[in-house]
Order: sequence, then structure tokens, then C-alpha cells
Amino acid sequence: MRLVLVPMLEDKNTVLELAGLLSRVYPGVAVEVAGRVAEPPPGSYDEARGQYRSEQILFTAAALREALGAGAVLLVAGVDAYADALNFVFGEALLGEDVAVVYTPRLRPEYYGYEPDKGLFMERLLKESMHELGHAFGLEHCPNPLCVMSFSNSILEVDRKKPAYCTHCAAKLRARGIMVAEEYIL
Repeated sequence: MRLVLVPMLEDKNTVLELAGLLSRVYPGVAVEVAGRVAEPPPGSYDEARGQYRSEQILFTAAALREALGAGAVLLVAGVDAYADALNFVFGEALLGEDVAVVYTPRLRPEYYGYEPDKGLFMERLLKESMHELGHAFGLEHCPNPLCVMSFSNSILEVDRKKPAYCTHCAAKLRARGIMVAEEYIL
């Protein structure tokens, strides 16, 4: 499988670093960064909320998957977004359709008034990317609070879980032909 990461208002170096991390998580997946940069779709910004509508950005990612001829697409967006009745989302995916998006602003420590910490930011970005890709590859939320597939309603819950799939979730990915490196399995 070929996984293409596409930056949207996010630093390309951050996306390149994430691509390297995801290459280690999924050793049988060819991970690359698209040469093109996506823009938020017109009308996706909700001025009243000061956020983007995630569903519209997710459909942009789906269109990019087709345009790029990729097996899967992860859009890495430097915008704050919401979905349905939720105040915000760290990311969203089309379940089992190889399309996902992750939003970076709320993953940064400085969003919460702390000093920038690139290591912490990249760990959070990796976890949420693995989570959304898990959905894109067909996984649902996991009841194991340490599994990367557990639902995160706050940044504290993101920090609590590990950058790893539980054995049950890893087995489901393996059944779909997506291998996970041992160091990323609980």
C-alpha cells in the first residue's frame, strides 16, 4: 500500500518528520509526502466558531486520494476543526475508506499556554495520526485506554494513551494486510 501525507497549512518539515515515523510504524507501507499542498475548501471556515468544518476537509482528503492515485491519504492540517456536535476534533477519518485527516493546533503544548515542546508535539501527532489511520484502515474505537485507538476527548487522554495498538487492534490491521512493527504493539 502507498500512503500519501498531504500538508494543509502545516509546515512541510513537520509532515516529512511524521512520514518517517509512520514508515517505522507500518513497515510494509510506502509512506511519502505529496509535492502539492492542499488548501481548505471554500466555505469550510465557520466564522461564528472560528473553526473549520472537518467533514468538508475530510472530503477534500478523499478527492486527493483519488487524484494522487494513493492507496491511502492522511491530510495533516494546521487548522482547528470541529465535527457534528463536538466542540473540536483532533482528527477524523472515513471508516475503512483509507482517508483520514489530523488537525495539529490542539496537539501543540503552546495551545494550552505551555512552552513549545517539539518532542511532545510530535508524539501527540504520531498518536493521533495512528488513531485516524486506524479508522481509515477499518478499526473502531478500542476500550483499552492505553491503545492508540481509544477515544480521546481531551489532550490529557491523548497523552495517557501509548503510540501503539493493542494486540487485538494490531491483529485486525494484520488481517487487512497492514503490518505494524512490534515496537508499536502493546
